[in-house]
Amino acid sequence: MIMKFNTIINYLGWASGIFGGLLMLGGVIGFFTGNEFLSVKNFFNFFFIANSFIILGIFLLVGTRCFCCCCCKEDECCKEEKKEK
Repeated sequence: MIMKFNTIINYLGWASGIFGGLLMLGGVIGFFTGNEFLSVKNFFNFFFIANSFIILGIFLLVGTRCFCCCCCKEDECCKEEKKEK
């Protein structure tokens, strides 16, 4: 059950990061075209929203990676962490 939850959170992190990247790409396209892009006049609005999704994605990915070792002992990152100690 916990491994499914970690996998879902991991996929949400990737989706959030990709969506933030697409918003940044929209901002770059809006900057270079100079006119309305997707009904947005000011290109910096894309960047203003994108940073929230990228930071959310980073936190979700970091949170599921190596801070989950207390609840799932069979995870690969937990085994590597125990070998280093």
